[in-house]
Amino acid sequence: MSFRAGTVALCGRPNVGKSTLLNALVGSDLAVATRFPQTTRERLLGVWSEPGFQAVLVDTPGIHRAKSALNKFMVDEALRGAQAVDLVLMLAEAPLLADIAAAEAWEPGPAATAALTSIAEAGRPIALVLTKCDRIEDKALLLPILHKWSTLHPFTALIPISATAGEGLKQLREHVVAALPVAEPLFPEDQLSDRAVRWHAGERVRAALFDHLRDELPYCCAVTVESFKEQRKPPRDIVHASVHVERESRSRWSSAAAPRPSRPSRCRPGGRSPS
Repeated sequence: MSFRAGTVALCGRPNVGKSTLLNALVGSDLAVATRFPQTTRERLLGVWSEPGFQAVLVDTPGIHRAKSALNKFMVDEALRGAQAVDLVLMLAEAPLLADIAAAEAWEPGPAATAALTSIAEAGRPIALVLTKCDRIEDKALLLPILHKWSTLHPFTALIPISATAGEGLKQLREHVVAALPVAEPLFPEDQLSDRAVRWHAGERVRAALFDHLRDELPYCCAVTVESFKEQRKPPRDIVHASVHVERESRSRWSSAAAPRPSRPSRCRPGGRSPS
């Protein structure tokens, strides 16, 4: 009767660590996380199940000033992810500051405040999650930063974390669980995502493009999984995929995009590369 279940949206500017946090909470590399902003293009549900609760985490694309059709689609996806949830976690990156005087003079930038305004329009409870705090040795610098954020919105909590170092995740867990309603689980306990295996395979191929092509191609490509086969001996998944690029001149990059791993991998991209 005391089991809690509900939905929690992870929102914020590009590259603030939404996908990294989802992976840390779920305990699996579900979402593709890279150093490039706007890696996430579509909403992804990560099912975070522990004894006593289940939080369905909605990983959303980064909110930014959209110009292209693709970017507008991603921003719309992010804002839709903030609607009809029990809690919104707005992620903001902790700034790197030299001393306490710089921290006290710091103000959130216009892009960050605009993102907060867009998220707040959904009318859902919002907790501020200050990410990448492991980079700040003097934790006293976080206090004026959190105070400046608190003047912009009545947040339900202000939680500094580092998803990679595990800092603050216990406090975040407690706040999320308290925000969930008493309800039955929304997904089976052993289910981690709402996406099919083929979709995740396509994301792994796209992550390989980001990793191997650096700044040359990633934002101008899309992946279509043609076939997916599970192989037992040796244990690996074999994926054949097409890499789509927007210009003929970029075909030569995509034709060499699929790397050949030196040892068996759980996702081995390969296939043709049409323009």
